[in-house]
Amino acid sequence: MPFIAANGILLLVPSALFLAWKAANGELDSIFYAVQGLELVAGAANICLLGLNMRDGLRLKGKLSRSL
Repeated sequence: MPFIAANGILLLVPSALFLAWKAANGELDSIFYAVQGLELVAGAANICLLGLNMRDGLRLKGKLSRSL
């Protein structure tokens, strides 16, 4: 969970603000697309980690069998 929070606060939020600023100025250059790609990868990592966290929580509660 600390990595998920740090990823969101230190990478995803600043990236979103930067991309919004660049898009508002119409500057869709290579830096824009590089930051957008980085944000997509970080977001996908967050979704995967949140899914694994949810799976582990369900296993701890006994709502999910360990055979999966």
